[in-house]
Amino acid sequence: MRLIVLACLFLSVGVAQAATREVIPIHSATMANGDLRYSVTLKIGGTPVETQFDTGSVGLRVLPGVLKPQDAEAQNVPAAIQYGSGVRLNGKLALATVSLGTATAHVPLQLVDSISCSDARPKCPASKVSAKDFLMGGNPERGEGFKAIMGVGMLRNPATNPLVAMGGRWLVVLPRPGQSTGQLILNPTAAETQGFRTLSLQRFAVKPGDASAYWKDHGVQGCLQRLDTHQQVCGNSILDTGAAGFHIYADALQANWPVGTPAHFSLTLGDGSQMGQHFKVDNGGGRYVRYITAQGEHNFHGINAGLLTYFDNAVLYDQSAGTIGLKAR
Repeated sequence: MRLIVLACLFLSVGVAQAATREVIPIHSATMANGDLRYSVTLKIGGTPVETQFDTGSVGLRVLPGVLKPQDAEAQNVPAAIQYGSGVRLNGKLALATVSLGTATAHVPLQLVDSISCSDARPKCPASKVSAKDFLMGGNPERGEGFKAIMGVGMLRNPATNPLVAMGGRWLVVLPRPGQSTGQLILNPTAAETQGFRTLSLQRFAVKPGDASAYWKDHGVQGCLQRLDTHQQVCGNSILDTGAAGFHIYADALQANWPVGTPAHFSLTLGDGSQMGQHFKVDNGGGRYVRYITAQGEHNFHGINAGLLTYFDNAVLYDQSAGTIGLKAR
């Protein structure tokens, strides 16, 4: 019965305006531990909300105490998500008009009513503070983080990626370390999309009520290699503005790569060629390499590539075509 309700809900949601170009500032924040986080100013109903910008998850999710009753129309449909940190958000779907600049769409989002930790990570950030004090993306004990998160991944989720309904094509020019702002360009022009090399994604099977095509953006083939020992880890990978560095999800944990280690990360493009970059492992700037236990809703095994690819490249997402494009900055 719930699947039928969800299908009806999706069929009622579409693009509210013509897909016009819009440039949205991406704001950079440095957490006390040195991690970089990013946000955009999103209006939900009539309330502006500084919202974490996360390419590694899907769905707009708003924590308690943020919106006014008239900002969103609650639906009697449960919604939940679990993040790699172990944080679980539970709540219900709602319909709301959301805006980035002049780009507007009526979309389903998640109104969060409870926050907890997964069994595998019982000491996740949600265990440190009460639900009313919790914030996404930072250390809530220090008051760091955001009261909403917008996951702009390309997977299917009941709480959808709003950018799909705003035109379905977006260009991310992330602030580099030391820069305060970057750009999220909705529906970029033909000139702005020239010269990109593309990653081709595997499509999810079509389901009744789908508002668009959905893609396995966590299935890009990547390789992370130590250049001193030639140790290499290859597998499914994802680019993720919500992760501060490289995380290798595996059943058997190994020692984190030492600071100063010469390394290389590469991605396999749609034409079979490789594109990547050399770097030295560091504790900041998206350059650490850490192992983490594979667990969670989808039991992901592979490489969360974090931020480094964004620092060297503009990244173009095309929901209709099922591609991610890279162009050196």
